[in-house]
Amino acid sequence: MNQILSKIKNQASGFLSKFFSPSTIRNLLILYTILVVPFFIYHESHLPWHYILVLCFVSLIVGLLITYLSLYIIQLYWKDTFHPLIEIGVLVLFIFALWLADVLIFEAGTVFLFIFITIAFFIRILQLTEYARLILAFCLVVSNALISFKALQGAEIFSAYLLFKNKYHIEEKDLNKWILTNNNEYWNEELQFGFTLPEGMFFYKPEDLTLENKTGVGQIAGLLSASDHDAEKYPFVRIFYFPDYVGFQKDQAIKEFSEFLQIQVSKGDIEDLQEIQQKEVEDFILVSKFWTFYDLMRPRYSKTGFMILENSTHDKLLLHITENLEKGEIHEQVIREFLVSIRFRN
Repeated sequence: MNQILSKIKNQASGFLSKFFSPSTIRNLLILYTILVVPFFIYHESHLPWHYILVLCFVSLIVGLLITYLSLYIIQLYWKDTFHPLIEIGVLVLFIFALWLADVLIFEAGTVFLFIFITIAFFIRILQLTEYARLILAFCLVVSNALISFKALQGAEIFSAYLLFKNKYHIEEKDLNKWILTNNNEYWNEELQFGFTLPEGMFFYKPEDLTLENKTGVGQIAGLLSASDHDAEKYPFVRIFYFPDYVGFQKDQAIKEFSEFLQIQVSKGDIEDLQEIQQKEVEDFILVSKFWTFYDLMRPRYSKTGFMILENSTHDKLLLHITENLEKGEIHEQVIREFLVSIRFRN
């Protein structure tokens, strides 16, 4: 058994020594480009081609830079194995990549990191050179993949935000000035719109939201969510604003919202998107349209759609509602409570 392990270590060491030669590094970078560009194009196929081009370029540059630095660090470590600064730096990078990819928010991710560090610690103490080199290379490869993917994802979110942000050339206003009373009643003078926050729901001002939360049709004015730390935990309501001069109409809303949902389908966030018919009971709702879908991120069947309201100054408000399906009910209870509490005069 020891002879087999020794043979495997020697072969791995010889292979890696050739693998990280200067000419091989150049070839690896070329191979990396050939492999990832089709993946980037496929992953972003739901966006216009000029967005795809920019995203591919940004993600490729980030990926090539990280890959080159990773190979350079591995070469240094091959020459000076067990260098403490290199090991600490790579460990910090590895933990950062896991955190960036949200791996550590799960208990299994934390347990994996603890076990991995324990194994690496014993390898370091026992001075097992080949295994130490392999573990360092593993950390750098995984970190490269996670950081490159997050760079692509971040650029994608920014692109989607720009794609929807100002299609109608809205002159953006400061919509953060929400007034809150002791009865959980919110009022926004700029919007001439208010509501009572249902029990168990939390309200986010636009300044508290990420770009992904803000992405949608119109200017984001606020968000109600069932969580105080996850703005998109079901049920949630996003409030978007359209001034009167835009002339935002039903057909435009359906077209824009359908496009928004198709992007979610193309990204692989949702599937089985089905349009449904329902009649709202609140008479101030000008138009509404809803779809059912299967959420791949939070495995369940759910419902999403929009309502258009008009305030006293004839500005439009679009409510993007996503909620759990309830048999025999138009909306979940907290959504019904929110809709009933809506007012257009303070």
